[in-house]
Amino acid sequence: MGYSADVERIVETEQSDDDGGVLGAFGRKTTDDAPVRTRDWAATEFSPATYLGCHPDEFPARVGHAKANANRLYDQYAEWIAATPVTKDAYTWEHFKWEYHYDEDGHPPSDGDGTAEPFDPESFLGFPPEEMEDRLTRASDFAAAVDDIVDRRTVNVNPEIDEDSFFSTHDGLTTLANRYDLEKAVPMEKKRHFVEVERYWVNKPYACVVVFHSIKENEKKYTVVEPYMNDIEARVKEYLTGRLRTAVKYSDEDALIDGSEADRADVIRSETLRLLDQYDLRDGVRDDSVVGQFKDLFDIGEAVERSDRELQGLAARPEPAVIEEDAGTLTEAQVERLLYELQRDFLGYERIDAIKHDVNVEDISCDGYDSPVFVYHTEYENVITNVSHDETGLDNFVVKLAQRSGKGISKRRPQVDATLPDGSRAQLTLGREVSDHGTNYTIRQFKDVPFTPIDLINWNTFSLEEMAFLWLAIENNRSLIFAGGTASGKTTSLNAVSLFIPSNSKIVSIEDTREVELPQRNWVASVTRPSFGEDDVGDVDEFDLLEAALRQRPEFIVMGEVRGEEGRTLFQIMSTGHTTLTTFHADSVGEVLKRFTTDPINVSKTMFTGLDLVSIQTQTRVQGRKVRRNKTITEVNHYDAENDEINIRDIFEWQPESDEFLQLGRSNTLQEIQFDRGWDHDRLQTELFKRKVVLAYLVDSDLNDYAEVAATLQAFINDPEAILALLARGELGESLSDLREMESVEIDIDPEKEAVVPRPDPDPETRQAAREILDTADGTLFEEYRDRDAFSLMDALPEHARAKGAEIRSGLAADGMGTAPLADPVVVEQGDERTDGDTE
Repeated sequence: MGYSADVERIVETEQSDDDGGVLGAFGRKTTDDAPVRTRDWAATEFSPATYLGCHPDEFPARVGHAKANANRLYDQYAEWIAATPVTKDAYTWEHFKWEYHYDEDGHPPSDGDGTAEPFDPESFLGFPPEEMEDRLTRASDFAAAVDDIVDRRTVNVNPEIDEDSFFSTHDGLTTLANRYDLEKAVPMEKKRHFVEVERYWVNKPYACVVVFHSIKENEKKYTVVEPYMNDIEARVKEYLTGRLRTAVKYSDEDALIDGSEADRADVIRSETLRLLDQYDLRDGVRDDSVVGQFKDLFDIGEAVERSDRELQGLAARPEPAVIEEDAGTLTEAQVERLLYELQRDFLGYERIDAIKHDVNVEDISCDGYDSPVFVYHTEYENVITNVSHDETGLDNFVVKLAQRSGKGISKRRPQVDATLPDGSRAQLTLGREVSDHGTNYTIRQFKDVPFTPIDLINWNTFSLEEMAFLWLAIENNRSLIFAGGTASGKTTSLNAVSLFIPSNSKIVSIEDTREVELPQRNWVASVTRPSFGEDDVGDVDEFDLLEAALRQRPEFIVMGEVRGEEGRTLFQIMSTGHTTLTTFHADSVGEVLKRFTTDPINVSKTMFTGLDLVSIQTQTRVQGRKVRRNKTITEVNHYDAENDEINIRDIFEWQPESDEFLQLGRSNTLQEIQFDRGWDHDRLQTELFKRKVVLAYLVDSDLNDYAEVAATLQAFINDPEAILALLARGELGESLSDLREMESVEIDIDPEKEAVVPRPDPDPETRQAAREILDTADGTLFEEYRDRDAFSLMDALPEHARAKGAEIRSGLAADGMGTAPLADPVVVEQGDERTDGDTE
């Protein structure tokens, strides 16, 4: 093309011709302002309009219009060329010329004489144009074959995930574990039928987890992705591991024994780098490959003569043949991979270290030699992983776990129950003496940050009404047992409801494996200890700790689990007025009664009535999903001597058909609390409703972090009026930082650990139930607190209450606190408010 330029060139040529040409007919100024020559077109022998198509006087305007039209046509043509896809029947040779042959003005190339060079398609294609169709067909077949190879040799990742972003650190660098490592983590034969379901980091930037669904096997697969090590790097690691065992012995013992995990990691890092520098494996290595250096280290290959002068390091060693994946030197990334692997193996949990970092995993188990590791995932339940141990490695790993737990394991004592340094429980078995499949282990993960009552409500394990009932019962010193099968959530519930214990109460916990975590500072945490010898001398069991607890004057005893004869002592303690919370293995209330009142525990039926409540929990399925539900909350009322039976009554019951909880009748426990506190029925209902409102507010506002929930519950127990005023005005969230400052409660949660806790969101039904409770409170309970003003909440409190709670209420300005009656349906008579320091 380029026609507009041609027109412009013609016009310029004609205008520069003084003696003739078409445009010479126009008058021009001569030098010295000579008169313009004009031409009488009528005097010519021919008619110019016949040849021009217009009168000569109109010709300049016609040329200008033509130029403008040519420019517009040029732009439109260029847009069409650019917008045309390179597809059959759409892309023409003219498109090709514009892209690869013409210059930017649309002119073809020219030779030295200015002659346009002809267009030769074959010179561009490399083959005759008539072969195009056949070649495209062959290329399409080849592309399909390549696509099939890609499909077989790469994993099917989620296309919605931005992998560049996922495998990047916060400062934009690539993570140590990346897409390459993901491909290496999945065996070639499984790539085609593995489809990604979910991925998340467990130890960024070193380890992530990808959950796949196997189309072929119709099951989920848990895949750990860590930095892949080639054979050379693996041999370097093996060599350094042996050298580190010796080097660490002579390093800073204080850092290894008394230092933090970071201090110990620094020792491993510094010693590793020292060894790498000593053997010129980083920075100082010249032309020698890593393979050659380690052939010499391991005395592989021919002997090499050394000069009389001692050569330092490995740089003087012979140059071997370069093999695949031998980069010649250890790059920075390779060094970081080595450091991660060494720190993981020396200080962490070796091959399962990434799994130990996964807060979504409840249990980790390996069932024997040549068996993969299985995990119990909170979302996907029992899932097989890509992690496994060889026979020797599994034996060594189990021995290491026992040693790190302060236990010994051997063929003479092949089974050990242990508590790992992070608080997780482990059952370890060594060898084939008691297990046909050989060495095995099961680890029950310890939660650094416990779940809360709000989590149990959001999971629908308990209803709002049930949780408010348990709150009022525990706050008023009612004893409770959580019973159920394995993994039914007993300990989780025990930890959660422990937040209802008033912070001004003394608590003693008794466990064989540390699982209970409480925010209350007046808490003695007792743990059993086996004897150091083969006899029982020096053994401290639950029975001993219970006896010691009586001399510590506790108001609450939290016992991790009742298993044997210590249960009899526990009920004796209950009968003396000590409130007890514990767990027990039994699937029903009848089974609880039977096991406690028969050997080996053998609690008398008259003493059993010292227990107030039994919560039966179960792990079941709802709409195909495995869930945990509280089946019943049962009251233990009294012993019927005439019929020799214990009278019990279900207060709440779970309905499997509708997945709902029903309240079955009036509660004797609540009536006893009403009598003990001197309340009337309306006051009792008001107190119960207040607690439902607090729980509903936390659910509806998505305030479910441990610190948020613990601070709110403990602040309410200490000063319910202040918290209700904050709820009424919607200011609770703004005041949480102040509420956490209670001196009797230590709420010090690592934000990073809290951030990875898989806390559930409420389902629509739970959120609607919470909203309905708040709507009721908005027209009744909140009216009293919302309308108060003129003076501070602190000024309205009694002097001794102010002194006790000054820490948590500092800086909280609120409205006045009168005693106006509450509106129906929750009514408190005027003057019935207690101001004598009792907890409401």
